[in-house]
Amino acid sequence: MRSFFIALSILVPALVFGQDKSNYSALPLVPYKPFININGIDQRIALSRTDLLKYGLKVVLADKSFKVKEFHIVYDCHSRAYFDFSVKRYIGDSVDTKDSYLQNRIWVGDIITFECVVIEKAGSLFVMKNLDCWIIN
Repeated sequence: MRSFFIALSILVPALVFGQDKSNYSALPLVPYKPFININGIDQRIALSRTDLLKYGLKVVLADKSFKVKEFHIVYDCHSRAYFDFSVKRYIGDSVDTKDSYLQNRIWVGDIITFECVVIEKAGSLFVMKNLDCWIIN
């Protein structure tokens, strides 16, 4: 299972770059990870599926001088194939409760990955480390 997520971390940026022609690897890497916020509460590793569907989510940073510009979420397609996942790009810092991927692609026990989190500070763009979250009920 661990090797799956290592391979996922390597393959997803390549797939994402091919889709939207952005070169996130050219941006400087900020050496910390974002937090996921649901209903005003910072989450660490586990995200409640019930709360996600009720409140949506927001990507937040400890350093408030940065602004989240965009991010990608890697969703499992549940086909039982080893590398069957989809990537959805979100502009801004949040995902609304009505989002079709959020409503239909997240099951309890899934791991979703936040990739290519692009942040801005004083007009300069940076990219953050990936964040994996476990979906609980």
